[in-house]
Amino acid sequence: MRLNKYLALSGVSSRRMADDLIKAATTTVNDIVITDPAFRVKDDDTIRYDGKNIKINQNHIVIMLNKPIGVITSMDDPKNRPVVADYFPTKMRLFPIGRLDKNTTGLLLVTNNGDLANKLMHPKNLIPKIYEAETDLILDTVLISKIKKGVFIGYNQWAKAKVLNQKKSKSRIIVTLQLHHGKNREIRRLFNKINRKLFSLNRVKYGDLKLGNLPLGKYRELNKTELNKVQKSIND
Repeated sequence: MRLNKYLALSGVSSRRMADDLIKAATTTVNDIVITDPAFRVKDDDTIRYDGKNIKINQNHIVIMLNKPIGVITSMDDPKNRPVVADYFPTKMRLFPIGRLDKNTTGLLLVTNNGDLANKLMHPKNLIPKIYEAETDLILDTVLISKIKKGVFIGYNQWAKAKVLNQKKSKSRIIVTLQLHHGKNREIRRLFNKINRKLFSLNRVKYGDLKLGNLPLGKYRELNKTELNKVQKSIND
């Protein structure tokens, strides 16, 4: 087994992040520092990460969190800002699957299975994500078509989304959008480019998983049916 996959299955990080961790000389195999993510490890090897013995986690879990506003999608922060790790017991070694920006709320998956996380985040899988954006004005058909085709948002990037629904809520408009990629602050940059205010942004669906009535700041483990849906999304 490759060393990066071993770290991922041990719950240290996603496989992609494990590459960087290994290159940073954080990992030893039989007391020898290894910096090659592709290094092959054997069943009887002793692997340490950051000075601590690690073993493949046989009890993999995936958890859904309703992330509150102002919380950073990270397990730690050098500036001591609120992070998603604050919502879980300290003994749980977890990391996020993808990210929501600090001011976006809603459905965030975390896991101790780095191999699964890596597959879910891989661009080829194009897992749809649905958001509810609170704005000031109805999007007309011209804007809807423009957003579907793609809007240039800077840094050689284009934002594409499908507008699924719009409804009035008091003096605001709730726009439901579906995205597949999820570039950094993509929806916020999109709304800025089309000159629309964005008062709040909430992710309500990830693939076939729905946030439902999970309270803000609370979490729950995915059930067997939901885990099968997650697995199916990366096998199709």
